[in-house]
Amino acid sequence: MAANPGQAASMPPENRKRIHRMIESTVPEPLLRAASRLLPAGVKRAINAAISSAGAALVETALAKRSERRHGAGRRAIGRAELESDLKAAGLPDGAVVFVHSSLSRLGFVEGGAGTVLAALENTVVARGGTLAMPTFTMTGSMYETLKSGPRFDVRETPTGMGKIAETLRRDPRARRSIHPTHSVAALGDRADWLVADHHRSPFAFDSDSPFGRLLEADGWLMGMGTDLGPVTFYHVLEDLRGDSFPFPVYTPDSPLLREVTGRNGEILKVAVMAHSSVVSADRIDKPTGLGVRDYVTRYLERDGGLRWIKLGDGNAWVIRAADMFTCLECLMVQGVTIYRDPAEGAAHASERKDFGAGSRASAQIGPEDRQRQAASA
Repeated sequence: MAANPGQAASMPPENRKRIHRMIESTVPEPLLRAASRLLPAGVKRAINAAISSAGAALVETALAKRSERRHGAGRRAIGRAELESDLKAAGLPDGAVVFVHSSLSRLGFVEGGAGTVLAALENTVVARGGTLAMPTFTMTGSMYETLKSGPRFDVRETPTGMGKIAETLRRDPRARRSIHPTHSVAALGDRADWLVADHHRSPFAFDSDSPFGRLLEADGWLMGMGTDLGPVTFYHVLEDLRGDSFPFPVYTPDSPLLREVTGRNGEILKVAVMAHSSVVSADRIDKPTGLGVRDYVTRYLERDGGLRWIKLGDGNAWVIRAADMFTCLECLMVQGVTIYRDPAEGAAHASERKDFGAGSRASAQIGPEDRQRQAASA
């Protein structure tokens, strides 16, 4: 049966659950039981409707405050001043472009949560003429799966799955975000527009026109807050800048894949993207089976790349110049070590990957008409 056009759409089940959780968390249980037993059904529906009309933001705010109270019970509170003091030990220069991976939960109980961490970063980086960047990736499954069947990316609205700190930056009206269906980046500061402007113009998500490539061009810095050296997307810059000289192809045979995305003014853009092969990536440095290469690369960067660790709240952070990391990755590649192979497995493992038939730089070429259409709609 068709729905009545004049009738309000029913509330999604997840929203109803959130509202019920809010009611249960704020109304004393005896009063809640009495109201449920005594109030007429029509009155109860009206109360639910009134709460619903206040919007999901009100519900989320109440639940977030409740969660913060529970999370902080009996724990040492960490404020912005302490975070800023800790961040000074990173030795970031004035005007630096800094790309940050983060995990809020591993920093301890931070009063004010992600907003406090972001404020500390802004005062440490942006207030000194620098630019702060964070991953706002939107993958549902693997990169390939997202490009083939994931929801359409809207640079204005699509939330990130990269944690509360990155999502807080994405929501900041001052932030700028790159247009990319899987690996978008949000930035705030003097060079934010330049950093994210051309991400969608090349099928290679990590080349010189990407925020990751421009981080290298700007002599920028990489930082991990509460994270290890596994989920560092900058690794892929080596693959895209060195192209076919990389020991083996890392992209799927049918790359590049074309996806429609929604741009900054609501326009529809067609973007060609090289998709990482799930087969090649199975034992990559960020996977559970990649612990061996993760430890090896971390020790190498500590010894030869200037990787430093600092205290941050009740957790740790690391920092390294992007250029130093890139140089170390090149040196490791020459030695036959990449983020895709545990050094203990020997050179034979690398030769096996040559048979995967993944996409190459030649396969990434798009026709003049496609490139003109991208440029016209950007």
